[in-house]
Amino acid sequence: MGGMRRERTLRVPLRFKGKGIHTGEKSTIILHPEERGTGVRFFKEGVFIPAHYDFVVNTNHSTDLGKEGVVIKTVEHLLGVLHLLEVTNLTVEVIGGEIPILDGSGSELYRAIREELAEQDGEIDYFVVDGVVEIRNGRSFIRACPSETLEITYEGEFDNFLGKRRFTFHKGRDEEIVYARTFCFDWEIEHIRKAGLGRGGSLENTLVLGKDGVYNPEGMRWEDEPVRHKVFDIVGDLYLLGKPVRGRFFSFRGGHALNYRLVRELGRKKGVRLTALGSEEKV
Repeated sequence: MGGMRRERTLRVPLRFKGKGIHTGEKSTIILHPEERGTGVRFFKEGVFIPAHYDFVVNTNHSTDLGKEGVVIKTVEHLLGVLHLLEVTNLTVEVIGGEIPILDGSGSELYRAIREELAEQDGEIDYFVVDGVVEIRNGRSFIRACPSETLEITYEGEFDNFLGKRRFTFHKGRDEEIVYARTFCFDWEIEHIRKAGLGRGGSLENTLVLGKDGVYNPEGMRWEDEPVRHKVFDIVGDLYLLGKPVRGRFFSFRGGHALNYRLVRELGRKKGVRLTALGSEEKV
């Protein structure tokens, strides 16, 4: 087994500022330490929103959470970092409409949070995948299988110079995915903007890919950076199960919508759903 790990929070509050990649608006998040057993939750305009699949309200180009009319956009990168570092108790206060995109990866969040981790009494209650679950949408699919640790493989087929790419992440090799930036293709930009999204996107926070190369002057951080970022997105979306996860996952051409459908199915197979902040009931 992966060994017993203690619950974690932060030693001190942490603050991050930036703009939202989709809203284009400035926002601030403050990460507040919490007592063991609290879980990870968001707080905005007087409303607490658990980081749980029951509160997902959108999966189009981002994973958004909402409750009582309050919506927080683009939670996946922050949740990816919290999942990698196994931060189990935290309140994320959001001032604005979206989690700041920063440089498009989880690197700034990861470095700051890792420096302030605090272990707590009580062992982590992992979400352990105990059977095979597969979700399909046309040729795309994502599959979950049992494993004693967290392992994720993503395979993509890209209509440009990237071609077919595959990357596998193993728990503990965080740096292999946390520095991978969000990306888009140049032929998608007009459609994204017409949908009212991507208003804060730029070469400073997004890897922009064309048919034959990359628009960003610094190039890619790895030759398979987009595939690594897809894995990072899965890590974030999986944390909507409300616990660090142990399982082996394989995604072929998947995205947030497929990730969410898998998470929801895994949660329902366990027979537990979140009914109110801090309480669960069997179904």
